Formats: sequence, structure tokens, C-alpha cells
Amino acid sequence: MLLCLQYSKEEEARFLSHLDLMTAMERAFRRAQLPLAFSEGFNPHPRISYASALAVGVTSEGEYLDLELEEDLAADEVWKRLQNFLPQGLKVLAVVPVTKRKESLMAIINMARYHVENPLLQAIRQQDVEKMINDALSLAEWVVVRQGKKGVREVDIRPGVYRLQGRIEKKLILEMDVQTGSSGNVKPEEVLEILQRVSSFPWGKNIRVHRLGLFIREGDKIWSPLERS
Repeated sequence: MLLCLQYSKEEEARFLSHLDLMTAMERAFRRAQLPLAFSEGFNPHPRISYASALAVGVTSEGEYLDLELEEDLAADEVWKRLQNFLPQGLKVLAVVPVTKRKESLMAIINMARYHVENPLLQAIRQQDVEKMINDALSLAEWVVVRQGKKGVREVDIRPGVYRLQGRIEKKLILEMDVQTGSSGNVKPEEVLEILQRVSSFPWGKNIRVHRLGLFIREGDKIWSPLERS
């Protein structure tokens, strides 16, 4: 049977790499004595597939993975077993059987929602934030430079920014919906880079990024992976 798990990566675990997270999850599944299904071949490994890697230093409350079991097991039972074996900072929030979806999580998830906090170096007004966002959104292109295996290239990320809002709560709070997945990926740090270009106030260095969730976006409709499983 195939299960979809929603999990969080909290403050205590935010500096875990994706590889470390995968190792911690697999150990928890084994210690919880789940009947894991394994791949075939000379080096069999548990059939676990992750939706998206989370950058080191970023927390999240909406990460997802698919877990295949050799035997049928109630989703509630899987959730209960895991509670005592996950390391601090990692929590399984929900478990649902996959009954409708045929594609992998990586194939269908195409949007990420972020909450970003920036401790500004000087006080600004709400109208300053709104002007900055409007000035940025009025630009035809948001060109950023990326370093890849094939060298440096310029990328226009504007088509991959679906929503951008900001407010002042002692800090500058930004929330954004951006493209993610196999068809393209926009990093919240790149959105900040564009905003810094059109703003005149000094930005703080200690920026905190929290992923609110991963989603499936089709036109003006948005679903969580659990809703489509």
C-alpha cells in the first residue's frame, strides 16, 4: 500500500541537510517497525519518495513524502507508531492512503508558499512596503543570476511568482506563492533580491524563511497533496 505523509521541519531541525533528513526518516520508519517495501536489485532500499528538498536553514510545516508498505496498515496506526521515534524537530502531521493519485509527488507539486521575516535596520511604513511590492510587480522582468553545472546564466523569475504580499509587524513580513517542481523553481531569496533592487531602505541580514506548504496549482485552484491523494 502507498501512504502520503505530511511532516514538519521545525526550529531544532532546520540545519539538517536533505540527506540527513532522509536518513532520520528512514531510521524512524524502521524503529517504528513499519512493514517497509523495498526496491529490487543488488542494493535494495525502502520505497520512500520526497516531494521537494528543503534548503538548509529553512523551516516548514508542509512537507510531504510517499511511503510504500508491503502490508496494509491503517493510516492512524502508522501515525501513532511514528510519534515515539522521530527526532526532535521532525513531526509527522498527517497520514493518508493514496487511492486517487497515479503520479509521484514530485511530478504534481508545482507551487510553494513561504513566510519570510526580515528585521529591518530602520522603521518603515506600511505604504512603503506596498509601494515596494507594486514597483516590483510592475516590472516586466525579474532577472536573477544563477550558478549551475553549466556555468552562470540569467533567469527571468517573474512568471513564477504567483502572489506577493507584505506587512509590518516590528519586522517586515512577506508572504509569497512561487513556482516549484520539475518545470521550474523560484527561491524566496531571489524574490527578496528583486525587492531590494526597487527599495531604498536598508535590509537586515538575519532573514528567516519558513515554508508554509507545498501545493498543486491548476489555474486559479490550489490543492494540498493530501487532498489529491
